[in-house]
Amino acid sequence: MPKLSEGSRQRRREDIAAAAMRCFARQGVASTSMADIISEAGSSAGSVYSHFSSKAELLRFTASAALSELGETVSDELPSERTPASVLAHMLRSRSDRAYAQILLQIWAEGPRDGELEEITRDSVIGLRALVRSALLPWCQDPARARKRHPDTAADEISDAVVTAVQGYVVRVSLDRDLDRDLVASRLIAVFEKF
Repeated sequence: MPKLSEGSRQRRREDIAAAAMRCFARQGVASTSMADIISEAGSSAGSVYSHFSSKAELLRFTASAALSELGETVSDELPSERTPASVLAHMLRSRSDRAYAQILLQIWAEGPRDGELEEITRDSVIGLRALVRSALLPWCQDPARARKRHPDTAADEISDAVVTAVQGYVVRVSLDRDLDRDLVASRLIAVFEKF
């Protein structure tokens, strides 16, 4: 059997991870077996296990991808006027589908039970906060705001609040199937417009 190129190998890992994410969204992380993922991926067990040695390894890979996607919302196409409200609005509207929110919530919930996954989730939240902080620092350096508190302090405080609001929104979207996501997002954004 010919060996896969590194690019082909990476694409195959991503395809398997996408199949796993569909299973996790549909059945939950705990209820998903490797057999479920193998079936969803349309692969043989040998093929899947040649890429991932266990469900835990696959979950960690999937978590890294899902959490990176969340961070990319801060990097991609941010509004030119970067205020706490506009950055939050961009993040909430970029990834507000329920399946994605449910996967994030499950990943965060599994973190305390898996040291490596906990590290992945912690590092991703720290990275997300750093991206938000960097995006908002110029706004915090505005002389009118800088008189109230030091720009670095303001950027730290506001980035913590934005990331926590996004996490809370993800929890609400995950748990409430009847939630009016646009209404809740608008209400959160309105609070941040007061900064």
